[in-house]
Amino acid sequence: MSIRLSEFPEYLAAMAAAVAGNFELARANLEALIVKIDGKCESEQLAYVWQLLADVEGRAGNEERGLLLHERALAIDRSNPLMLLLCAKSLLGGFHRPDLALAHITAAEALMSSHDWIRRDDDMPREWYAREIFAVRQQAMQNKS
Repeated sequence: MSIRLSEFPEYLAAMAAAVAGNFELARANLEALIVKIDGKCESEQLAYVWQLLADVEGRAGNEERGLLLHERALAIDRSNPLMLLLCAKSLLGGFHRPDLALAHITAAEALMSSHDWIRRDDDMPREWYAREIFAVRQQAMQNKS
């Protein structure tokens, strides 16, 4: 069953708190949201919230926990290159880990050319993924130097 995350006050509060740099409040709201939606939404939506929490942890300086949460998000939704791309962007931004970001976009490219990619009606076009992957790769290569 699909839900609208924007209809949950925890989601809205978490996004506002993360933008403001209040990672403790963002974390608390995302954790509450996960409890509320687990088992009541599409797997990719749950994975997205776990990925958001991972990003918050990385930005808060909790790299080890954030990396574990990225893996949890990917374990839920491994058939979607968007999840790999979101994790890669997070790894560049909050974690400053271009090496891991490159590994994730390489995995996204491999997934897109395999039979494991389960395309959904609301997937972005292949060209969009190609542009985003190219941009993340460029940024990661610049950050590695």
